[in-house]
Amino acid sequence: MDVCTDAGWRCGSAVEQIPVRDGFGRVTAATIRALWPAPRAACAAMDGIAIRADSATTDPRPGPRRLAASAFAWIDTGDPIPAGMDTVIERERVRIDADGSAWITGPAPRGRHVRAVGEDFQAGQMLIPSGRCLRPADLAAAAAAGHTTLDVTRKPVIAIIPTGDEIQPIGSELRPGDVVDSNSVLLAARAGQVGARPLVSDVQPDDTDAIAAEVRRASLAADLVLVIAGSSVGRDDHTAAVLAHVGGLAVSRVAVRPGHPVLLGYALPRRTSADRPVGPVPVIGVPGYPLAAAVSFELFAVPLLAALQGREPAGRAWRRVQLGCDWTSPPDTEEWVPVSVTAPSGRNDSTAVVAMPRKGGAGAISRLARADAWWPIPIGQEKFERGAHIDIRPISPDLLLSGPEPARQAANSA
Repeated sequence: MDVCTDAGWRCGSAVEQIPVRDGFGRVTAATIRALWPAPRAACAAMDGIAIRADSATTDPRPGPRRLAASAFAWIDTGDPIPAGMDTVIERERVRIDADGSAWITGPAPRGRHVRAVGEDFQAGQMLIPSGRCLRPADLAAAAAAGHTTLDVTRKPVIAIIPTGDEIQPIGSELRPGDVVDSNSVLLAARAGQVGARPLVSDVQPDDTDAIAAEVRRASLAADLVLVIAGSSVGRDDHTAAVLAHVGGLAVSRVAVRPGHPVLLGYALPRRTSADRPVGPVPVIGVPGYPLAAAVSFELFAVPLLAALQGREPAGRAWRRVQLGCDWTSPPDTEEWVPVSVTAPSGRNDSTAVVAMPRKGGAGAISRLARADAWWPIPIGQEKFERGAHIDIRPISPDLLLSGPEPARQAANSA
């Protein structure tokens, strides 16, 4: 992103205020502190009777103790402790006589089953850090601490521009050679999953001027623009020329497979109707093959979208498993292989889980649809034998595998 920064791009996002109930998955723009303590008053932690502990009730001897009817009060969990009392005896240890007095079994140390003021958190205490992708428990804590609204970063807008004369919208009647626009579905869904708001354009024809005009239009409303297809060197591949025309091209081709022809650059939108200049907007030229598009998004769009939200990328946990077959990878390329995983019955050891590569080309979306995880193979690792321990990255958090997280070097982003 150095090239974009040199062109005047600044990574940041506006702040907006939303109701606590709408905060799931949003990213905090500032530290959230408690507005009041919890509990706000000393309260019962059990159903039973409240008493004022004295030498008799705190005596460690196991014998029963008698309490006059005026010396206790019935109380339920969460009720404030009555004035002058400091201890709760659970209902199971209480027997009431006909005259209204109570017998309790065992000692009752002072403060037992009483939640003190601020036991959970104190007023002013930090509950949620800035940059946190809010979870259900975070929202509950914020509500318990007195918040009705939260300051969060605005969802970054990602414009997705499918291109190609052969690409047709979903539901179109296809002619020989036509292809359904499934890539925009894939990337828009993944963008939403990582906290962005996708805007999908109409399919653009294989025409440099048309694509350039759409990139300029989209960049006025978006924080990041994806141009699908046209990033290679074929006769109908125009994305490199578009980037050179609308802004700048920083990277053409990377040592990744699939995803080798990815393009990284930026657009300089034309002035708005108010004649106010707009800064550069990062643009990724995404290869047209589905698996290449998916890998390019993970490597380059996901870290950028996280930065635009003021947080670290929420990566999948790496897991170590066994390889189910021999495999050879090109030594000069980082290869991302979709794999299916199976766990032998009766085995809880994560290293007993077997990963089987899904074979096929980068244009086969079924490889990804049938896969459970990515196996990113670093540059320089070439031959793997069946049974070798490998590190995979689950595509879905629903793939639960136990085991240690291996140390890996994070992929560099542009």
